[in-house]
Amino acid sequence: MDNFKLIDSGLSVSESDIDALEVLVGFRFPEEFRQLYLSSNGGSPSREFWAEDDNYEPIRVEDFKFIARAGAPDKSETKYIGGCFDFMVRKKVLPPQLVPFAVDEAGNFICFEKWTGKVVYFAVDVFQPDVDMHINHINAQKILSLSFSVFVSSLVDEDDVDF
Repeated sequence: MDNFKLIDSGLSVSESDIDALEVLVGFRFPEEFRQLYLSSNGGSPSREFWAEDDNYEPIRVEDFKFIARAGAPDKSETKYIGGCFDFMVRKKVLPPQLVPFAVDEAGNFICFEKWTGKVVYFAVDVFQPDVDMHINHINAQKILSLSFSVFVSSLVDEDDVDF
């Protein structure tokens, strides 16, 4: 993933921590994701902008969420992937087929789509109260990449973004 890294990472995690998260969210993470998290547990990306679509504003990826270690007393907090997934699905903010792993600077989610492994942007600030939640969930999504490795490879520095 060409010199991509996460800065200000959390406590290191093990394969079994990632395995436990996969059981919790019902999704097998791509190998590239697993390897990144074994070396850096969340944090700020070294290249933070996704700007692959000329018809869409560049997205600044603020943080990759952490993975809770086994026995972490605060594992239900939303700073962790599992805690965020559980809370947001329970509150019906996110549909259950999306697993959030990062956020943009406005608090919108970058997620895995469980069925396909695609990376999806989920804008929580576009919900309309008079529209069915299922329609809101559909309208809030934009596919960013067909895979995690392509998503990470497409991230660029701010200097490379045309605003």
